[in-house]
This record gives sequence, structure tokens and C-alpha cells, in this order.
Amino acid sequence: MVVSNTSPLVYLAELGDFALLPELFSEVAIPPGVYEEISVGGAGLPVAYAVEGALASWLSVKQIASKPKAGLLRQCGLHTGEAEAIVLAGEIHAPALLMDDRHGIQAAATAGVNVIRTLGIYRLAKGRGIISAVRPKLDELRRAGFWVRDEHYRMILESLGE
Repeated sequence: MVVSNTSPLVYLAELGDFALLPELFSEVAIPPGVYEEISVGGAGLPVAYAVEGALASWLSVKQIASKPKAGLLRQCGLHTGEAEAIVLAGEIHAPALLMDDRHGIQAAATAGVNVIRTLGIYRLAKGRGIISAVRPKLDELRRAGFWVRDEHYRMILESLGE
């Protein structure tokens, strides 16, 4: 079971690729802060519908045990969902945390949590033969507002032989 922050869920839903998550990870957990960001802040958006449709199937909302740890992370500038996702990933010993925010990724690394970014999800999907190419996904992500430096874009595609 992996843990997810909000942004990978938002982008995968926006691109119609939400079903990649159970194919790649079987089960995904989100903390209450992420669920609230999606159900309240994302109400009416594709991600809210996708999350509601996946609940009680392969997606679950899991409480964190250490609210003080999440509070400390929030004091360092992280949003509630990011802080809770990092704490939850550590508490359940998740093999990975799905997250894109640079500050969140740094905090997760400090906590010893392995992070997979949205771009990494597409790399995994190609590696397992679920999708045939990453370039169209990168282009769609950029059109959806996902920021990728040109240098990083080229490096990813080069590493995948695209």
C-alpha cells in the first residue's frame, strides 16, 4: 500500500489516468487532510469524482496516529495534506509516497520516506507495459499546468528512449 498526497491524484484524474494507481500499487491510502482538500477544494472536479468512485475499493482514508508530528511539519510550511501524508507513509511503513511538491519531497526524504512523483508514476506505467509512451502524458501534464523544466522533460524522455 502506498500513500498519496493531493497533486498526483489531481493530475491523474485530470488526464483520465486514475486507473493506473490500482494497476501499479494495488492499494492507495490518503490521510484525512488530503481527502478534505479533494472533497472540499476539488468539489466538482474530476479528482473528487475519481476519489469518491475508488473509495472502499482500492483507495482508503487512513487516520494518522501522530498529530503532533504533522503539526511540526505544518510549522515548517507544509500544507495539512502534505504533512499528514508524510506522517502516514512513515507510520504504515509505506514503500512509497506519491507527491510532487518540492518542499514536501524534501521533508519526506528527511523522514526517510521514499517518494514517487507523478512523472515517476508514468515511468513505472511504461516500464510495466501499461502505457506505450510517456511523451504524450508529459505534454498533457504540461497543458494541465504541471510544471516541468525543459531540461528535465528532455532528460526523462531520453532515459526512456522516446
